[in-house]
Amino acid sequence: MLKDKQTNNSLRKGQIISVFRDRYLVEYDNNKLMMEVSGRYKHIHYLKSEYPQIGDYVNFREVDQYLGIIESICPRKSILERLDVGKIKEKHILAANIDIVFICISLNNDYNIKKLRNFLSLTYDSNYETIILLTKKDLADEVEYYIEKTKEVTDNQIIAISAYNNEDIETIKNITKDNLSVFIGSSGVGKSTLINKLIGEDHFKTNSIRVSDSQGRHTTVNRELIHLGYGGGVIDTPGIRIVSSYFVSENNFEDIKSLSEGCFYNDCTHNDEPGCMVKKALSTGELDVDRYNQYLKAMRLNRFIKKRELEREKLQNKRHGKGR
Repeated sequence: MLKDKQTNNSLRKGQIISVFRDRYLVEYDNNKLMMEVSGRYKHIHYLKSEYPQIGDYVNFREVDQYLGIIESICPRKSILERLDVGKIKEKHILAANIDIVFICISLNNDYNIKKLRNFLSLTYDSNYETIILLTKKDLADEVEYYIEKTKEVTDNQIIAISAYNNEDIETIKNITKDNLSVFIGSSGVGKSTLINKLIGEDHFKTNSIRVSDSQGRHTTVNRELIHLGYGGGVIDTPGIRIVSSYFVSENNFEDIKSLSEGCFYNDCTHNDEPGCMVKKALSTGELDVDRYNQYLKAMRLNRFIKKRELEREKLQNKRHGKGR
């Protein structure tokens, strides 16, 4: 459990274990307290990503036995982020200070390479380990086929598991021990069932699989950090339907970057330019169409985000009297 620590000005340190709109449940020294950010914090920060997120360590002061005030967030060692699905297109942080991200893809009708690539794009430029969990292997006849197919799109560790196989559960326990892990994937892939097995109780409610589409009726609607009895912690997340990374460097598309070195134009956009080796690789089948489309989408989003970040920086400087 997180130990209580004194900081300057008698502030205490705790960890966000759940977020409820403008309130935060913080754990410290075997205690839990609901908190909100201070007025000063609200004045200085206005982006959603700058506010406390699950997994964050925060410095706070106690008002009474029912409420605490968060004054600051400790530096984050890692974040799992995506592009917000709203119109504002902000950075949406799913979890902070994590050590491992498990991408869960079930071995039934949910298995989809394009979907896997989209989830992988969230983990580029990360300071944590990414592991692919092929769940519900008890429902698949050709598990090795799915493993080999998954290897075609990622070099990350791949593990096929069943939440009802004790050896598989022990494997995941050994990996998660003393680490903070987050499980992501579409609704119904078995994340909550697996986490219930890890913590040894039915903490997260799940329902049976619908035969029509092989999906589990999943009821997780909020993220929550649960500490494990054997060390470490896990974060369950609601099923993600729309997956868009916030920012992806071109370096994360090493295959396309390597091909582009042979393009006739140094600034080739790989759309309609003559002498484009990327387009040639598409025509010969060397480059997968879905991979190419993912690249184009990522580069378009990057241009948009860079423009928005510049606009927000100007606005923030204006609010704080800078740049005059």
